[in-house]
Amino acid sequence: MKLNRKELRIIQYDFNSYSNRLLQADYDDYADVLRKFVNYIDNIPIISDYIHDCGSCDWDLENEIKEVQGSYGRLIFSLGKTESEEIRNVYAVLKYLAENNSSVYRGVAMGYSSSSKWQDKIKGFNDRFVMVLIRHVERYLTKIGIDMGIDEKIIYNVTVQNGQAIIANDNSSVTSTINIGATTNTIEQLISAVRTRLDTLTSEEDKETASESLEVIEAEVAAEKPKKSMIKTAIASLQAVKGTVEFASAVAALIQFVKQMLS
Repeated sequence: MKLNRKELRIIQYDFNSYSNRLLQADYDDYADVLRKFVNYIDNIPIISDYIHDCGSCDWDLENEIKEVQGSYGRLIFSLGKTESEEIRNVYAVLKYLAENNSSVYRGVAMGYSSSSKWQDKIKGFNDRFVMVLIRHVERYLTKIGIDMGIDEKIIYNVTVQNGQAIIANDNSSVTSTINIGATTNTIEQLISAVRTRLDTLTSEEDKETASESLEVIEAEVAAEKPKKSMIKTAIASLQAVKGTVEFASAVAALIQFVKQMLS
């Protein structure tokens, strides 16, 4: 599939919108919202290719789901041992439920919360099962965005192999070598200083964004041929996180040092 960074950001926005609607759906509307969520996934190649590349669920879905539904809360679904198994198994269950218009809150969701309230059972099902797929897809799309860099005009050809996105464009990839040498310890100290302040962030999403950005910076500055575009994207993501004065100060120190290295 061919897309640029702007188109990818629209896909990320839409995926987040469908995900949030499902996570906040009233239990009585859940089956309908789930069906729209699954239909969206199936109609976006960059997401559906990623899921299907993880393989096919080898469960006897009909019997597996009937067993969980008939247990009246005693059983829940296993996820699988690997990331690929988690992705394909959760997707397969959600698609089956959507296609069969199953009453989730009266069936499979009963074992995901000890509360007697239907809405709490749906929340438990979302938190412990549906979110597994959502987080994997979010991380996958974020990594593609990082690899694309910050240029919204370049058209990329994205293919999926073994659960990984292969990204190419018509232009030669531009890389540069950063001689980190004696600066390695400084970078490590600055990154560590930011990490120690992650707990001051109130948003789990901000914590995850900051942590992923730090991982990208750490990996790229240590690489033989660091990608400036990935580092710049990670820096931009860090700057977008709103935190305490201490967090912002640590981020500013790291960014200033990294920018000096890139200049």
